[in-house]
Amino acid sequence: MPLWLRITMLSTIGFALGFAGIYAYINRGATDLAASASPDAKPASIDWATLRELDLSTGKASEQLKKVDGQRVKIPGFMIPLEDNQNAVTEFLLVPSPMACIHVPPPPANQMVHVKMTGGRKAAMSFGPIWIQGRLRISDVSGPYGKSSFEIVGELTEPYQ
Repeated sequence: MPLWLRITMLSTIGFALGFAGIYAYINRGATDLAASASPDAKPASIDWATLRELDLSTGKASEQLKKVDGQRVKIPGFMIPLEDNQNAVTEFLLVPSPMACIHVPPPPANQMVHVKMTGGRKAAMSFGPIWIQGRLRISDVSGPYGKSSFEIVGELTEPYQ
């Protein structure tokens, strides 16, 4: 078996084991959708079940999604870098699981968030789960790695705990 295939398999197994403990939390249902307009307010925590409420065929968002559109949010997920830097990136895709790769086929658009860090900030590259915090917009973003239905101007990333 080629070395690259062994590394890929081991990485996938590691992601799956790390992911198993947080999968239920990430997909548990929204709990904190009362986002405040105040910049000092705690961001609303949203999850992938809420993001899935964007109907891909009609483009219509649920009432919960409409409430957080344009608000500061905090979303758990996994980073897919859109840059070659090995240590830190300014742009990446956030997906709900480590298996949601951008290879064929990519995840559905309502299961990908395009993240650009604000002001050229860099997010530390992570192969484990993270939290991204920033302002969420419902917006079609097309790129070479697929289409996403959401974008975040990222303020902060931190390891998922």
